[in-house]
Amino acid sequence: MYGLLRSLPVRALLLVGLLTAALFVGLMLWTTGGYFVAQVSDLYVIAQYARAMAEGHAFHYNAGEPATTGATSLLHTIVLALAHKAGARGEGLIAFAIFLGAALYLASLPLAVRIGTRLAGPREGLLAGALVALSGPVVWAYLYGSDIALFLFLALLLLERWLAFAAGGPARGFVVAGALIALARPEGLPLTLGLALASLAFARAEKRGRLWPFVPVAAGLGVLALQRVVTGAWLQTSVSEKALLPNYGPVETLAAAARYGVDVVRGLLLGLYPPDAAIGFARGDASFFFPPLALLLVLLAVVRPGATLAPARVWLALVALVFALTGPNVFMGVHFNRYLMWAFPGLLAFSAAGLACLTRLAARDDDRLERNLFRAGAGLFVLLGALSTVRFAAVYAEFAGDTWRREIALAGFIRDRLPHGVAIANAATSVEYLTGHTNLNLHGVTSPGFVGGRTAEREASMFEALGRLRADERPPYLLLTHSGHEGSELLQALSPDPPVFATTSFGDELELYRARWQLLDRGDAPVLEPARGAVAALELGDRLDVCDPKDEAAHGYRYDSRHGELLLAGSVSIGPAGDAPLADAGRLILGGESFSVRTRAGRELVIVMRTRSSIGARSMRAAGSLASEVAIPEAGMLVTAGAMPPLRLRLANAPGWNEHVVRLPREAVSDGSTRLELRGRYASYQYWFYQ
Repeated sequence: MYGLLRSLPVRALLLVGLLTAALFVGLMLWTTGGYFVAQVSDLYVIAQYARAMAEGHAFHYNAGEPATTGATSLLHTIVLALAHKAGARGEGLIAFAIFLGAALYLASLPLAVRIGTRLAGPREGLLAGALVALSGPVVWAYLYGSDIALFLFLALLLLERWLAFAAGGPARGFVVAGALIALARPEGLPLTLGLALASLAFARAEKRGRLWPFVPVAAGLGVLALQRVVTGAWLQTSVSEKALLPNYGPVETLAAAARYGVDVVRGLLLGLYPPDAAIGFARGDASFFFPPLALLLVLLAVVRPGATLAPARVWLALVALVFALTGPNVFMGVHFNRYLMWAFPGLLAFSAAGLACLTRLAARDDDRLERNLFRAGAGLFVLLGALSTVRFAAVYAEFAGDTWRREIALAGFIRDRLPHGVAIANAATSVEYLTGHTNLNLHGVTSPGFVGGRTAEREASMFEALGRLRADERPPYLLLTHSGHEGSELLQALSPDPPVFATTSFGDELELYRARWQLLDRGDAPVLEPARGAVAALELGDRLDVCDPKDEAAHGYRYDSRHGELLLAGSVSIGPAGDAPLADAGRLILGGESFSVRTRAGRELVIVMRTRSSIGARSMRAAGSLASEVAIPEAGMLVTAGAMPPLRLRLANAPGWNEHVVRLPREAVSDGSTRLELRGRYASYQYWFYQ
């Protein structure tokens, strides 16, 4: 009978969770007319990878293409692939992902109860479960079908098993939970490594048994090794291109990371920001996450003396460390701070324990007052949580409605009106899964040929990657957002005709264009006289295409270009050159470049350098991106190569495109390869090397 009475609150929590999930899904279905859709198009990317895996093409986005690491979570992709294999196809797989998230959400509630109970007691455990059940953004994260749902649950499971293991329990559950989380997302590796090292202080087993906590670390390293073998990359493309430092430089990286840290602490964890305050570079909705001053409650829960709280302190220290390692990136704040979301259910459980500490301190020895204070505080927290849940149920439906009006409408047109299987170059959203059409992802996450460029130079590296494609490999259609088309001279030049289809979503519309790729077919060789005449009788030995990541890597290319603390990024320039327009990607160099080129000793090296009299300079700052057109009436540089004394050049630029001829004497040239270093102020686009 006691066990039955004790289980009643948990059953009530599960009922609350079931009703909450039903509210979210019900509002989505009402919005979409009864169809299951992804709230965020990332789910369609994962579904495409899962379908390919189920069909025998693991790590491939489109069959026949090279392998890619665009699916961030190996474990989540495997789960969806198994569902696809079992018959969940099309909309059915999206529904499965949503219901899987709902099941994980419900399973997390008793876990939160157990964690709260371990930290403080039964009533705190019940409050912990209620806070997780009624945290609007957390419920949203569970139900939007992404891999974050699986990682949320596994992080909570790992915390519960860690506390049990550190208290003297068996290692089996801790090891299994750690291995699963290491397979789920990249954040799992540093988390499990930290816990494995900490376990050496808590484990009571014999020496061999102390190695079991390192099994999850081996699993995480195994994922990296598998990716390296299959795709040639250690990290997922969705991780490697999000780093702040290559895009912002050290000063602005520190500024952006510090500001984000302040916003997370004050806005999310302390709840001091108004609801509409943006945290990071994207939507954050700060005050909907935690109870007021939750961080103080979390700290209060673990500062009490006692060895039993040491494992909890270790967990919180690792949460802070992983937040610092992965949270600050070029997409920080996106999807309601999804890169921090995994730890929120556990932090809510700590908040519940901290409330009990606060009420005991306030009431001193008055037990009745303490109970009343706890009930009042818990009631306030649950009320605020319920309001946030209602708010995010509406957000969930709003996101679904946006998908319904944009992605679903566009996919219907593509399926019904375009030739079956025709390829589309895509710089807007992910409709491959919905249409069955091969899409060339111009942002590089899923198309290996477009991987490698920095976020700050996305358009420049995209242009160069398109230029590497043969004419028969270029898709006849180009999918863009309205804002992307309007904001890019290049995209307008590649799609000059009116769109063949545009959505009506009352937002940033998706537009499908017929692509005009002719602009890509000019520029691989010098186009201006007298440069062409100067090298007509010479043999081309090598060429370097600036802003092409693959070509730069092949030549050991390095550059340093900044204005004060601002790193300068490349851009695409378009303008007349002779009797036709010319487009090329390049960089403003305020510093220098160095690279190696193939050469033969004993011969003069003739260099044709493409440059411009003006160039668009871009930079990313914590306060926002900058773009400016910089005039360069004269290119000034110092050239160093081999045993040649430094060559100082001042090259007058005519308006628009220029191709200057530079001659290096034979003593500057080595046999096989010559390393060139250039310093100065000029625009760098392409180099050709003749002998």
